[in-house]
Amino acid sequence: MSRPVLAECAEGLNSKAVHPPRMHRRALESLACPECVLHLTEVPFGSEPLHWRGLRCEQGHEFEIDAGVPLLVRESDRPRMRAFATSYASTWVKDGWGGSERAYLASLPYRDVSGRRSSEWRVKARSMESLFRVLNPRIHRRVVDLGCGIGWLSHRLAARDHEVYAVDVVMDGMIGLRAAGAYLELGTPFERVCGDLHRLPFMSSIIDAVVCNASLHYADNLKTSLTEIARILRPGGLLTILNSPVHDDGSSAARAESDFRGHLRSLGASQEVIAAYHHFTRAQLDAELERAIGRINAHPFDPGRWFRWSRRLKGIALRMELASFPILSVTNRKGVGPPSS
Repeated sequence: MSRPVLAECAEGLNSKAVHPPRMHRRALESLACPECVLHLTEVPFGSEPLHWRGLRCEQGHEFEIDAGVPLLVRESDRPRMRAFATSYASTWVKDGWGGSERAYLASLPYRDVSGRRSSEWRVKARSMESLFRVLNPRIHRRVVDLGCGIGWLSHRLAARDHEVYAVDVVMDGMIGLRAAGAYLELGTPFERVCGDLHRLPFMSSIIDAVVCNASLHYADNLKTSLTEIARILRPGGLLTILNSPVHDDGSSAARAESDFRGHLRSLGASQEVIAAYHHFTRAQLDAELERAIGRINAHPFDPGRWFRWSRRLKGIALRMELASFPILSVTNRKGVGPPSS
């Protein structure tokens, strides 16, 4: 393992932390080496019990733990991850998202104390309440919040007594896993993991539910990502998708995707971030979900009267179908599958 390479992945983490939070022992039952999908063990460093150098698998692959966050990305994927994460963070901060203040984070999603994205957060709060009617902490105990961002949903899920793994490639203090660390001080512990959507660092058939909240449309390869989700879900486990843009009309999906990619370009996003952004058609998404995982259910979700009418009027003005943001759940019908190559 090259420490400088992994340190670049963690740029922006709180370097002042003398005693970083230690991972819970139960996390090692779930986490796996992203290179070979074998169990990981902690590698101690120094004389103090709270200082840990990282994790090592049975084949000798080592991964750094930085301020309590294991950096579980394959060596071959690290350049792509670094480039994407750096550009993604700067782009969305420019667009008015994210923050590191405790009052801001603690209020989400019910209130945006910054006032920058209040209407969008109101819709996210409604979608979260619908999600909570789908996930049962007694049945869906172990949950992966995939593409967790600042971790607001991980925090809310942990408060409902789920065992939560907040996974993202972004380690930024305004928009990523460093910001999510503030929630751990609020008394609802969850595990933060730096991991790639296309190579999930978890053992097979170990997770009860995966939540993709405003993240699946950044899958560079949707088939690969869904195959990985199916692999880590136990038989009968649940994938839930929310806050991703979906259309019935293919031409509208292509136009909306192109328009938003232009918006990302205007914010200075890298080509990697721009190319990763997608709008789905419902037929395409349903077909991929059915092929990779299993049966699909749609769940009622009212984004609010203002959202409905403003979107309808905008669609009429633009003469196109604007995206909807359905809440979909998919039950895993398969057993253990091989990790994606």
